[in-house]
Amino acid sequence: MEWNWTFLLGSFLLLTLHQLPQTGADDCIDMDLHSMEVTRCCRYEPISTEEVAEKCYQELAHKYPPSSSDFSVCFIDCSYREMGYITNEANEIDQPKYGQFLAGFDTAYKIAVERAVAACATVQEDIRRDVANVPTKCNAFALLFHMCVTQITLKHCPDDRWMASEICGKVRMGVPPCA
Repeated sequence: MEWNWTFLLGSFLLLTLHQLPQTGADDCIDMDLHSMEVTRCCRYEPISTEEVAEKCYQELAHKYPPSSSDFSVCFIDCSYREMGYITNEANEIDQPKYGQFLAGFDTAYKIAVERAVAACATVQEDIRRDVANVPTKCNAFALLFHMCVTQITLKHCPDDRWMASEICGKVRMGVPPCA
């Protein structure tokens, strides 16, 4: 099974690209045209093993259409729980467990993601509060935590993981999305 993260990342990068450092140029990125390319600017690794991804996919595909937001929320929740990143029902992130999975990746990427996880862990109480009343089929904490990690990783994406394109160059320079 191959999981396509571009739909999920595109949705959230639309909301968060403004947080990157800004340039003084009168330029902007048309996210209606370039959201998929923006999601691919940093070469991310999967968040789980193939076995966990397959298990979560099989478990959820008969409940929700794979292209639905419910599936996305539940898939990330399932992946985080199966990998042990979330330690209990209180939605607490186990940073060492996350780091163990990252050990197999190149050092620069591992460091960037570990720093992102640590930064997002400092706001996990805010994330828990934000998702408390979100009407989703599964708890949205893992999804929002993961989006936090993704955003910070993009800001600190290692040089060798940046994709070479005009749009990615603009993202890297901090060009904002068009209003």
